[in-house]
Amino acid sequence: MPGPSRICRCQKIIAAGERCPCQIRDARERKARHDARRPSARQRGYTAEWQHAARAFLAEPQNSHCACGAPATVVMHVISIRKRPDLRMMRSNWRAGCQRCNALDAAKERQQ
Repeated sequence: MPGPSRICRCQKIIAAGERCPCQIRDARERKARHDARRPSARQRGYTAEWQHAARAFLAEPQNSHCACGAPATVVMHVISIRKRPDLRMMRSNWRAGCQRCNALDAAKERQQ
């Protein structure tokens, strides 16, 4: 059974488990500010060469699923390329992953 409704800081009554439109807007703006400061994918090392190699890696049958069981959509680095940029193109440092696991790994890395 859902909890009681609450009052948002904008004074709207919000049902339990829901987000107020002002909170959604604020989150979208915060993410846009972050993305504006973030280097481009190419600046972070994800070149055309990387994209081609990553697609080939994910096309291999043994790399079709993430460790969590979800379909693999991204190539993750075992050792972060922030720590070891020289291992960026080393297939031995790659593993198949899903967007969720990749985001969780990135968040853990930022906390360290």
